[in-house]
Amino acid sequence: MAKRILLTGASTGIGNATLQRLVAAGHEVVNLDVKDAPEGAAEHHHCDLSDPASIDEVVAGLDGSFDGLGNIAGVAGSMGAELVLRVNVYGLRHITETLLAAGKLNDRASIVNIASLAGMVWNRHLDRIAELDAAEDFAAGIEVAQSYERSGPAAYTLSKEWVVSYTKHLAGRLVGRGIRVNSVSPGPVDTPLFPFFEQDTGAEQMAWLNEQVGRVATPDDQAQVVAWLLAGESGWVNGIDLPVDNGLSAGMTVGWANPKDSPASRSRRS
Repeated sequence: MAKRILLTGASTGIGNATLQRLVAAGHEVVNLDVKDAPEGAAEHHHCDLSDPASIDEVVAGLDGSFDGLGNIAGVAGSMGAELVLRVNVYGLRHITETLLAAGKLNDRASIVNIASLAGMVWNRHLDRIAELDAAEDFAAGIEVAQSYERSGPAAYTLSKEWVVSYTKHLAGRLVGRGIRVNSVSPGPVDTPLFPFFEQDTGAEQMAWLNEQVGRVATPDDQAQVVAWLLAGESGWVNGIDLPVDNGLSAGMTVGWANPKDSPASRSRRS
């Protein structure tokens, strides 16, 4: 049965690959993005996730309701800590909560949030995550973002740790409505943001990461899983963070992709 799916960030990258897969499967996709309208979207609305007024205006203007929400839009650490936290944390939270409050997400809908391998040790930093959560609305979140004193890449890591935590908590809140909430954690992906991540991580380190699993991921490698969670036969999958990295996180955990052998680790030891 055809579904109606709302995506953020489907003009390029993982979002666009997800859009193309969903449309090819017969689903209707509405896109929210600061970039131009992509081919295949049934509707496109300009939406700036760093601006709560933009989110509120777009949500108020959306007709009908949705069977799925893909929170795919995001920014890299080199774009600055304040923007990272505004978009990746408070923008994602605000659009999700606003859609829920407005009754725009149907019972038994699916929500998929894009996290990252950068957030894989989220449960070691619950205190930092709690500080982000303490901002009860977007205005308070802006104050947190503006006062954040660490680097942009550090903010990015924290933002993705927060996404994993938020996903798991939201799954519990919505389980009674049959709404599933999951996150997908990519490793390096060849999207327009890749040069920014390469700048944050270092070209040599990024090359090492890709060598461990044979190549850099394509947007469609991620979209296969995102589309499955949004509209495929995944009805009993809920509250998980799913690494989509060709085993990179597994290798880093058990040692066949040993972080101690990476250029970044060697550089710290020298």
